Amino acid sequence: MSALIYLYLTATLLFWSSMEVLTKPLMSQVDPFFLTFFRFFVGGVFLLVFVRRKIPFKDILSLALVGSINGVLSMSLLQLSVKFSNASTAATLMATNPLFVTVFSLILGKEKLSVKRFLSVAIGLVGIMILSYGRIEGDSIVGLLLGIGAAITFALYAVLMRDFTLKYGSLDATAVSIFSAGLIYGLLLILTRNLRIPQINIPQWLILIYAGVFVTGLAYVTYFKAMEKLGPSRTSLVFYLKPVVASFLALWLLSEPIGAFKIAGTGVIVLALLLR
Repeated sequence: MSALIYLYLTATLLFWSSMEVLTKPLMSQVDPFFLTFFRFFVGGVFLLVFVRRKIPFKDILSLALVGSINGVLSMSLLQLSVKFSNASTAATLMATNPLFVTVFSLILGKEKLSVKRFLSVAIGLVGIMILSYGRIEGDSIVGLLLGIGAAITFALYAVLMRDFTLKYGSLDATAVSIFSAGLIYGLLLILTRNLRIPQINIPQWLILIYAGVFVTGLAYVTYFKAMEKLGPSRTSLVFYLKPVVASFLALWLLSEPIGAFKIAGTGVIVLALLLR
């Protein structure tokens, strides 16, 4: 593995593991819906720079609908999970999405059931139950359910995106889906009169810009650059390590408590992801 590929993977892991941790302190001042809209619109604009293929309007509409499952639904649930639970808990639950990708792939006939896949999903569910049972200060049932909902809906998005990524390339399809989701989100907020621009200071705006440009934009570029050389399976290492890295960042930056059940639940979830 070259140093550049290692850099791509490390950057992707740090960007995606830091999102919940860095945005958690903003939740008392920034509307979760505005934050999600902002990062998808800004990240989408950034990603459009890298689009090289011409996509027919019909498929752009389809990508917009599929992208909304991610941007409007899944990421809103994730940000609400961050608001109502610990950042590390939301990050760990979100990282279980590959397990639900397996479930949707089986339901839609895109994969065949195997003992390994069955064990992966079963063990992952056990990990989620351990994490839920041993919830610590800062966690809530609502936050846990929102995090699980975010993982499930993101998994559906990932499965529905497969045909588009095969047809147009991962980066191009993702860029269009994210930018479209940002546009749709903004229109929904305007039409429902819920576009509440926060009154925050410059450092807090910089966190929002970071969430848009780096987490929702650049991270996808580095992820797909790594995938070009390593393939999907080895690149998915970032999902396996996210619970660990996010928990460490939350402990370091937010002083979030880490109990025995949380350590055990996170460990079981990482094991399930590795089995996949």
